[in-house]
Amino acid sequence: MKNFFEKINHIKLTTKTTPWFLLFISALVYGLFFWQRGFYWDEFPWMWTYFQLGSEMLTKTFSTSRPFWGMIYQITIPIVGANPWAWQLLAIILRWLTAFLLWKILCTLYPKHEKQNLWASLFFLVYPGMGQHFIAFMYSHFYIVLSAFLFSLYLSLLAIKSEKYRIPLFIASYFFAFVNLITMEYFYFLEFARLILFYQFLSGDVKGRLITTVKLFLPYFSIFLGVTIWRAYFFEFQNASYGYVLLDAIREDFFAGILLLINNVLLSFWRTVFQAWLNPFYDIGLTGFGPVTLTLMLVLLIITIVLVGVYLFKSKTDNSSSDNDFAQRAGWLGLIFWGLSGGAVWVSGNMPQFNFSMDRFMLPFMLGSSILLASMITLIKNQRTQMILVALLVGFAGSRHFQLEDIYRRDWHTQQQLFWQMTERIPNFEKGSILLANDFPVTYFSDNSLTGPLNWIYSPPGDMNLMLYFASFRVGKTLPSVEPGQPHELYYIGPTFYGNTTNIVAVYFEPPKCFRVLDPEVEENNRLLPPALRDVAKYTNQNVILFEKAYQLPNQFYGSEPEKDWCYYFSQAELARQKKDWGEVVRIADLAFALGDTPNDPVERFAYIEGYSHVNNWEKAVELSQASYRVSKNYVGPMLCALWSRIERETERSTEQSAVINQVRGEFNCSP
Repeated sequence: MKNFFEKINHIKLTTKTTPWFLLFISALVYGLFFWQRGFYWDEFPWMWTYFQLGSEMLTKTFSTSRPFWGMIYQITIPIVGANPWAWQLLAIILRWLTAFLLWKILCTLYPKHEKQNLWASLFFLVYPGMGQHFIAFMYSHFYIVLSAFLFSLYLSLLAIKSEKYRIPLFIASYFFAFVNLITMEYFYFLEFARLILFYQFLSGDVKGRLITTVKLFLPYFSIFLGVTIWRAYFFEFQNASYGYVLLDAIREDFFAGILLLINNVLLSFWRTVFQAWLNPFYDIGLTGFGPVTLTLMLVLLIITIVLVGVYLFKSKTDNSSSDNDFAQRAGWLGLIFWGLSGGAVWVSGNMPQFNFSMDRFMLPFMLGSSILLASMITLIKNQRTQMILVALLVGFAGSRHFQLEDIYRRDWHTQQQLFWQMTERIPNFEKGSILLANDFPVTYFSDNSLTGPLNWIYSPPGDMNLMLYFASFRVGKTLPSVEPGQPHELYYIGPTFYGNTTNIVAVYFEPPKCFRVLDPEVEENNRLLPPALRDVAKYTNQNVILFEKAYQLPNQFYGSEPEKDWCYYFSQAELARQKKDWGEVVRIADLAFALGDTPNDPVERFAYIEGYSHVNNWEKAVELSQASYRVSKNYVGPMLCALWSRIERETERSTEQSAVINQVRGEFNCSP
């Protein structure tokens, strides 16, 4: 190992290779399996709005939050299109661009500290606290704004240094500063970090530097002041997304409000500067991965550590006094960046956290935290220890993103399963239908976000005919009543949904169990369902399900039709059962059971039980009933009783029918 380091130490790190190295790390950390990721959170509703309702509706969507940020979408969507993989690639490039711009800024400020500049840029590139990079359609636009801010900083430094192009460089810098301030609030107060950049970059005595710094900053302050006045007095939706929680707390009780601020600042510092980097080391053994995925993650971890370590050792120097200078100057820069980052976060009462979706508030702290970490590592005297520590931090941060990326891929796969099975079970809906569902087993989707693709599939262009609600937290709140006959109206991020509670369909999806529409007669007391969904099962109106196929699954999202498995045949059997096409139910049953698969929910046999009963194959119907009953006598028994009660009512009376009915009543403890 000693000889290895001796061989590579003579190679000098050059500025020509650093951008490519940053790009390679960005691709390694964020680019694996990019084609297997999709749209998440608010992305699908926005994409649906643009392509199905029109660009004007997307403008309306952003009009109450970040109208000028929404204008960027109007430029990028027609160029990039609706393919998720294209946005994933764009996000990787833009993420690299932000790290590259930070590196250029630091190299301009600290030209003698190439290795530390690279550390800070690497930390910024792979910062593990913010776990939403893979929401690529949304965050590529965050990165565009962040790039505008960083580019503005870089141009302002170049303008100070240049005599020939000073004025055009400053004008361009003013423009990009304006873009940052007018589009969103995440990097709003970071504009004041320009003061320390100017002060550190200028030369001369303290008084002269201070005066020049203030003069240079005045145009930027004018832009800041103008945008702030517009936000405060002319933008009527200033507090539509976030209120001034901290200011309200201070007005109510000054000392309590100040204590709250101090607590938030200290807790944010611990989380964003230290805990964010410690968590990947703690979580490395808590992945829940299968053996193949775990092996791949460990290989990625080792490769990243080795590559970063080898590359960093090429820049090894022995100038400890110079390192101390960087630690001091960059430390102040990082601290000020960090403190200003909290302005918009703390005022609104938010806090950077590690859980989705609150980890988005880590985003503005990334700059300051990364520079601070680099300055602290500079204080370590042993350079080999420095390099090893940087490589470990970058490698484990990469493993953290790999763990998150696996969850994103699984969520996308779950959504694909959901809509493939839903469209197999439900060819079409009556206009104004409301779907009530359990909380699907996903992290990066909600009922709000899934309403977008639901309407893309089932609603004609320009219409919004359906609404999806998770019963657990919408019934009684967003949906005040589930009693039939109640009109329901909801403003949905641009368009408005108009429906009626008569058209409620309760659905259940919990893979590997199959998607299914609840049977109100049989499942009203199904204790295998989540309580919130069980409470609304009786309101299901299956008559809103139309049999004429009208859906169109967008291929760029859901790919080609999957293999016909148990859930495919179950969906087809359920649809045939609803049509009362009992011969078709039995035909499908033969195909399904020929797979050699078994249902993951005892209710998945019920359609076949009913089908075999209607064709007088009582033996098979009883056999399947007994198989379901054995799963849980207490839970499944009452549902079987309700099912057989319907079978008794709807099948032709005969001696054999009466004998079977008496048999199952006794066997399943059914009331007469």
